[in-house]
Amino acid sequence: MPGVDRKLLLTEADLILLALLKGEKKITDLRPATGLSTTSIYHNVDRLLRSGLVEEDREKVPGTRILRLTEKGRKVARILRALEEEVRPKIYVLEPE
Repeated sequence: MPGVDRKLLLTEADLILLALLKGEKKITDLRPATGLSTTSIYHNVDRLLRSGLVEEDREKVPGTRILRLTEKGRKVARILRALEEEVRPKIYVLEPE
């Protein structure tokens, strides 16, 4: 029996949290890190900011949004990573036909 597609197991917001667990990122760096569309990234980042899981810094580089996890976000992302590691042998990526 085949495994579960990672994008079926984790939400788009989850994928962003996991990418940020590896360190702060510019919002433009999330596309290759998550495989999500730019529209999905902006939508989910706004939700994560409102929920207090992510914070942004616009002061380092003017016009650039630097995102990082809050302490609450790190806790959630670590749980997601543990879940992903638990089912990793069963995860596969769906390829377009």
